Amino acid sequence: MKLNILITGSFGFIGTHLRKELGNEYSIDCWDIKHGKDIFDGAFEASVEKTDIVYHLAAETSVDKSFTEKDKVFMTNVLGTARVAYLCAKYKKKLIYPSSGAIHHKELSPYAYAKWLGEEIVKGIMDTTPVVILRLFNVFGPGMSKESGSIMYNFLHDAELTIYGDGEQKRDFIHVTDVVRIMKAALQRKWDGYLVEVGTGQSHTINYVAGLFAHFQEKNIVYKPPKREIKWSIADTWKLKRIYKRKLMTNLEKNIKDLCNQ
Repeated sequence: MKLNILITGSFGFIGTHLRKELGNEYSIDCWDIKHGKDIFDGAFEASVEKTDIVYHLAAETSVDKSFTEKDKVFMTNVLGTARVAYLCAKYKKKLIYPSSGAIHHKELSPYAYAKWLGEEIVKGIMDTTPVVILRLFNVFGPGMSKESGSIMYNFLHDAELTIYGDGEQKRDFIHVTDVVRIMKAALQRKWDGYLVEVGTGQSHTINYVAGLFAHFQEKNIVYKPPKREIKWSIADTWKLKRIYKRKLMTNLEKNIKDLCNQ
């Protein structure tokens, strides 16, 4: 018998790839505000009750917008996560929760602070409920939207490549294909109770990434004054290497070339 899986944010960037990764192996219940299905709706509780596992991807993901839409970010990323966690605890359903590497610098944006609060809420049910927290770093790949929060979306679509500051900020970029494969692996019971940082464990400067886009798309790079952002971000991958045995497929140069040739 197929496992029943409920995915919130199922038609977002990562959710769309996750649905494809899970394919025909599982019975999928999609829950997304884009299709009029709100996690605050009364019907959502019934969906949690009848499912086996919940992936909670529904979130406001734009760091920039989090400064001007703080209430919306708090409502979705904190109170929404609290509701999902409460229902999973109530009905003893496994919860797989994608957190963010931004929580390491929660003081830098309302988005980061809200994701930190969400992660703390999910940690709070770990003693009674099977939970996996996947702390995602900079996810990129086909299907990125402006709301997905990746600088690669801007580099891909803007006429010029805008870098804020000196461009020596470092990021750990991981392809969405690796991310959803890891998310699928987290269905296994051996992942229960784990908090795993999901990245490659390697960092690249924004200058290097912009240089690849400039090369493949023949665009100019322009520099603007720095804004408040993380200077250095890299995943601590020792837990990931311990529990996830597949080789990561992320190859920054090839992946960016493929994006530019779409």
